[in-house]
Amino acid sequence: MEQFFIDFDWNSFWMNFIVSSIFLMISIFISIKLIPHFTVKLLQKKRKKYIVSKISYIIQEFCEFIEKSPFKNKDITSEQLSIFTNKKDLKNHRFIGLIDLNVLKKITHLKVRKLILESFTKMNPEDGLELVKKEKINLENFRTKLESIINYHSMDIDEEIISDVSQLCLEIRTFEIKYRYNHSIDDLIEKGLTKRKGVFGINEISDIYHLTLNLFKKLLELNLIEVEIKKKE
Repeated sequence: MEQFFIDFDWNSFWMNFIVSSIFLMISIFISIKLIPHFTVKLLQKKRKKYIVSKISYIIQEFCEFIEKSPFKNKDITSEQLSIFTNKKDLKNHRFIGLIDLNVLKKITHLKVRKLILESFTKMNPEDGLELVKKEKINLENFRTKLESIINYHSMDIDEEIISDVSQLCLEIRTFEIKYRYNHSIDDLIEKGLTKRKGVFGINEISDIYHLTLNLFKKLLELNLIEVEIKKKE
C-alpha cells in the first residue's frame, strides 16, 4: 500500500481533479441558470398566442370600464385610441378595442382625477351618494372580471402585470368596505333625526381611477400592443 502511494501519479490525479471540478461547476451553472432560462423562453415563445390573448382580455376590460365612466368631458375625450396587437406578429395580429380617452398622456390622468373631485364638490351629499353607489357597482364588476382573468390565466400573464392588477383589485375591495360606512346612519336619516353631511369613498374613487389609468398606460406600452391615436372632430 505504501509503495502504491509512492508510485502514484499525483500530477495526473490533481490535473484530472481540477478539470473535473471545472466541468462540474460549468454543468451546475448550466443546470441552474441556462437550462431553466431557455426552457422558460421556449415556453413563452410557444405560448405567445395565449399570452397575447390574455393581455388583450385585460385591456378590453379596462376599455369597457373607462367607457362606462361618468367622469368625462370634451376636453379629455378629444382623442380616440384604437388598440391592436403588434402588427409585426401577423399571425396573432388583431383589433382589441377603442377608447375615447388618451391614457398615454399623463396630463389626462390628472384631468380625470380633477374632474372626479369637482363632480362630487358640486353635488349635495344625497346625489353624491347615488353617484358613489353607481361607481361601486361598476368597480365591483370590474374587479370581479379582472380577478377571474388573473386567477384562471396567470400562467400566460407576466408576474408584474399580475401584481399590478392584484393591487388594483385590492384597492377596489378596500373602497367597497369603506363604502358601507355611508349607510351607518340611514336609520337616523329616515327618522328625520339627522341629515347626510358627507359621503365616504370619494377620495378612494379618485385614487382607483389614477391607479387604473397608470396601469392601462403600462399595458398599452407593452411590446405586444400597438396604439393608433386619432383626433376627434
